[in-house]
Amino acid sequence: MHEKATHQQTRTYNRQLVLRTIFDHGTLSRADVARLTQLTPVTVSELVAELLADQLVSELDLPANGESALPTKRGRRPILLQVAAASRQLIALRLAVHEFRAALLDLNGEILYSKSLAVGAARGQRAVQQLTALTDELMAHATQPILGIGVASPGIVDTQSGTVRRSVFFGWNNLPIGRLLHERYQRPVHVANASQVAALAEYLFGSNRTLRNLAVLRVGQDVGAGLILDGQLFFGDGFGAGEIGHMVVDPQGERCACGNFGCLETQVSSQAMVRQAQALAATAPDSQLARALAAASSPALEAVVEAFQAGDPLAAQLVQANARYVSQAVAALVALLNIQQIRLVGSITQFGTPWLEAVRAALPGTAIPDLVCQTTLEIAEHGSDAVILGAAALLLSRELGLTLSRYQEPRRQPRRGVAI
Repeated sequence: MHEKATHQQTRTYNRQLVLRTIFDHGTLSRADVARLTQLTPVTVSELVAELLADQLVSELDLPANGESALPTKRGRRPILLQVAAASRQLIALRLAVHEFRAALLDLNGEILYSKSLAVGAARGQRAVQQLTALTDELMAHATQPILGIGVASPGIVDTQSGTVRRSVFFGWNNLPIGRLLHERYQRPVHVANASQVAALAEYLFGSNRTLRNLAVLRVGQDVGAGLILDGQLFFGDGFGAGEIGHMVVDPQGERCACGNFGCLETQVSSQAMVRQAQALAATAPDSQLARALAAASSPALEAVVEAFQAGDPLAAQLVQANARYVSQAVAALVALLNIQQIRLVGSITQFGTPWLEAVRAALPGTAIPDLVCQTTLEIAEHGSDAVILGAAALLLSRELGLTLSRYQEPRRQPRRGVAI
């Protein structure tokens, strides 16, 4: 029995390895897959046959120029393989503070349909009802078998059981959201913290396919970080890894939803930025900032962005202050983990390159210079879709193994001083 179990585990691992290799490279021949995975050609052929039968992989003709994805020996033209992206669909749910968003995606992470729902005053069970109503609509739009449901939630999430241990805003304590959705839809359900899955989105769908370590700092309605360490999403012993938004940066600051005073989130979140803008605008009612806020149907970050882009000095002052605090969070990641690839995501990144440059400029004064100069700090590729794609990536990693121990290109020696 033990040998049988071990054999099945090995076969499952190898099957995921083959699928993951094809996913990472786009199109490959069977020979390419065997070279990259170091599996025997016979094993690769058997596993590809299984994947073809399950419609997870499809065959396609060689491109007109006769080139394979990787160099091959001369001879009969190889049949290329690709992930059959349209054969399955998945549902990704983002549970944000003021809005629930659901998306229907294919296996390549292409969003096929998306729907948002304002949360309003919904809390507790009422918020759960809104979530299931939104998911019902997505299910009705599916045109292919549903692989499962990925959920990105605020708060501390036990990702093993799919339980939201604590979400202050929604009043959820030990809510078994994974079990509730599984019982309703009879599909696999995987749940994790929104900032954690944003890192998965950048890792799985980002253009750099050779990363082993990655940190994604999300600064939006709330603040948190996601960590990929040695190719694995790191949750922490109590599933709270990355709760950097609740690091106290000003003990005399305002009270945070977590109960402490002066958390990073109270200084740099989108709501904090709007509150700070309103206070500044009140001191200068003729400023561009004040006019932009007054013209908005309701005070929103977009009005601050508009004033900043128009050159308003008060908005510029806010952006500089925000960048200094964000650099402290980046410095903590650099100092504690020495991760050299850090991405920024969330609504605050709407301030664009000037904000990013301000964060970079403040960083050398907040962390060890030798470590800072090795760090690449960029705005993430996926913008407002990062968390919804992260929920999809969570599902793909759990159900198909697409983010574990990925193929690595030969490493290049890092260039000194290129960094931030």
